[in-house]
This record gives sequence, C-alpha cells and structure tokens, in this order.
Amino acid sequence: MRTFQYSDAKSHKFWNIDVSGNSFTVTYGKVGTAGQTQTKAFPTPAKAQEAADKLTKEKTAKGYAETSLRGNASEVEAFEKAIQNNPRDLAGVAAYADYLAEHDDPRGEFMQTQIALESESLPKAERKNLHNREVELLGEHEAEWVGDWATHPDVGQATDEWVAPKGWVPYRFTRGLLSSVELGGLTVDVARKVVKAPQLRFVTELTVHDIAYEEEYEDGPDLKESDGEEPSQYILVRWPQLRHLRVFRFGGCDPEDYDSDWCPYRSHTPGILIADFAKQMPHVEELHIMAHFREEAERLVSLRMPELKVLLLYHGWNYPLDKLAKNASLTNLRELRCHPHALEGGDEPYIRLPHLRAVCRSKFLTSFTHLQLRLANFGDKGIDEIVSSGILKRLKVLDLRHGTVTDEGAKALAACPDVKNLGHLDLSWNRLTAVGVKALTATKVKATLNRQQRVDGDDWECFGQGDIE
Repeated sequence: MRTFQYSDAKSHKFWNIDVSGNSFTVTYGKVGTAGQTQTKAFPTPAKAQEAADKLTKEKTAKGYAETSLRGNASEVEAFEKAIQNNPRDLAGVAAYADYLAEHDDPRGEFMQTQIALESESLPKAERKNLHNREVELLGEHEAEWVGDWATHPDVGQATDEWVAPKGWVPYRFTRGLLSSVELGGLTVDVARKVVKAPQLRFVTELTVHDIAYEEEYEDGPDLKESDGEEPSQYILVRWPQLRHLRVFRFGGCDPEDYDSDWCPYRSHTPGILIADFAKQMPHVEELHIMAHFREEAERLVSLRMPELKVLLLYHGWNYPLDKLAKNASLTNLRELRCHPHALEGGDEPYIRLPHLRAVCRSKFLTSFTHLQLRLANFGDKGIDEIVSSGILKRLKVLDLRHGTVTDEGAKALAACPDVKNLGHLDLSWNRLTAVGVKALTATKVKATLNRQQRVDGDDWECFGQGDIE
C-alpha cells in the first residue's frame, strides 16, 4: 500500500491506495480519522496497476506527498510490538528510530533527536541545534503523528474538579513516541476519538481528570443499555491500548495537590469502574485513583498487579487494606497513599487499627518505603503497631496526617532507633503538644509537626479534612 498526505492552511488530509490482483482500494479523509474507502475492479491486474499509477500521479500533481514506509511491514510490526512490550528499552526504541530513518520516515529522525536530547553531557550549541530540529519536525508532522483527537473541543473540557492550566497540551512525546495522554472531562465523542486513534499505540501513561455528565450523546455499538450515566468511561474501559499502560491517573485532583494541607479539592468523579480499568492493565506500575468509590475497592485491591509500585486511593468510602495485605502479587508495591472521603455523621473512620496491622504484618507487602494513612483513628495504638512490627526498618516516608496520635505515641516513635531511617515524618493535624513535638524534633528526622494540632479537638476536626461532598 502507498500512503500520501496533503496539508495547507485549511486542511490536513490523507489518501492511500492498495493494489491487490485486478482491483485497488482507495482510503481517504482527514488525518486522524478512519476515512472513507472505495474499491474498483479491472479486467486484469495490469489494468488495475495502470489505473492506480495514473490516479497516484494525479494526486501528487495536486500536492499530495508520499508518506509510505519503504520497509517491510512485518519488520515494522516486530519493532513496534517489542517497544509496546518493553517501552523503556532504549536499545529497542533506538533500533526502530534507525530503521525508520533508513527508510526515509521523518519519525525516525524525530526519535533520534529526542533520544539525543536525553544526554546531559551535550554541548550547549549542539543541544540548541537539536532542539531547533525537534521543533521543526513537530511543526511539519505533529498533526499527523498525534491525530485529530487532540483538537476535539471537548479534550480539555473543564469540570468542577479540573480546569486546564495555561499552555496545557493533552499529550507528550518521549523518545519520539507519543507516550502520554491527558484528558479533561471525558465525553463520549472524545472517548471514541481516542480509542480509534492509531497514533496512540505507544501510549503508556493516561490521565483522565473527570467524567463529563452527558444527557445527550450519539448511541452506538460501543455502548450497551446497561452502561448507564457517564457513558464515556464505558467506551474507554474497552480500549485495547489499556493493556500497555504503566501509569493510570483517574479522577479530579492535580498531582501538585496530593500533599496539600486541607485536601482542598473535591471529586465527583464516579469510581465505579476503577477495578475494570485496572484489570485491563497487566503491567501497570502506578495507579492514582482520585474518585468516589465504595465496594469497587474490594475488587481493585484483590487484582493481580505484580508490577504495581504506587497505589494512591483518594476520596473513597471504603479502604479494604486487610484484603490488600493478602494480595500475593503486590510484592513490588513501594508506596501506599490513602486519603479517604471526609467522615460522615455517625460513621467511624475508614482506616482503623486492623487495617494498619494487616499492612504492617503482611508477608507480601515487603517493598514498602512510603506509607500514608490519613484520617485514621488508630492513634497511639497504631504507633505501637508500627514500632513493634519492624516496618520502620524500611520506611522512608510515614504520613499519618489528620489522626489521633498524642504525646505518648510521639514519644514511643521517637524512642525507636529505626525512626532515623525515615526521610520524612508527617504527624500534623494530630493531638500533639509541645512535649510530643520536642521528642520527635530531637530525633533530627525531617518532620511536619507544627502545621496544626488539635489537642482538644473532636473527631470531625481530625477526620473531616477530606472531600466533604
């Protein structure tokens, strides 16, 4: 098959022709779309080729430029499959870049350029030249390499949880490959554009800030009657590319707000499919779930996720950490970061002493270096568990913000020799007095202690500092 593209100030189109036997098939349309297809038959293969050549000549005369990859299709597939299976393998990406460059595909030079720019030892002048060439190549081919999903007006749709910052771009190239996609309030139209875009076959990082509520949308075979409200997530959850994701962020929260004091963000993002999404990601390394979830968490923490390193669960009403601790596949989990929904009237906190004990004593969660359990009521008994379990021998970060730890717990923690392994300790918004603060300060551990304490506060002052909607 031969492929061609045409670009001017008003349009960006493609035209492909594939001769097979005594017929040829033409596909044409706007770049990034599936386009339209027409097939024409002839008396003989020679006649078909002759007509195809004539039509091709007419197209090039009108300004269409050939973009055919002059290599072997099976070789291209082998390169791409290898990269999808191991996206961090520099040797594999570099080999593909060289292959494309040898076959006059500008993507090869772009990949080579971005790979070269990774070197920190490059002379300033050489780096500037490479950067200029990077910009030139993007200026010529970016629309083709990205696809028209990125220009859809709903891609950066604002919601109550998220507004696109100035200069926001919904994608990122890494080593010349489109590796990261970021979406605002996901709509049906955008979801359909994304799942159909062949340009996204190398995406390993996906961020969905929110799910748009839509009363009207076009029905189709990609939706079922049972999909209900916020249908766009049901389209996205069936995207085959999910199997190649390494990082998935879902919900209304900017990563810069993860450690904000009052948790001043909220989430209306429905988390009803969080386990269904994660189930499609056998190689996922980071899951950042910032959405409303309940029983869905039970399935999520029970999934087999052998490569998972970071699990962040914000805004939920259910934290089955006891089940998480029994998941034999989570031996590589390094960070567990939990900030539940605000305490509702009459309820007890969502993270309690049995949850902490299960995590600390788990025979599978052996790689922890970062433990964050906020809005928990285990207080000093929890500190005793942390000390006696020995988990401090490997923890680098311990974050128990918005809890009920008193001076007694602070002194028990300070008395443990292993506390010095911590790179950071956060006991703000607990119940320490100057006595407890002094004991922990004496350990020389970097700590957040004085931001706010609620010595005589009620439970709401401790457990109400999450999403209250």
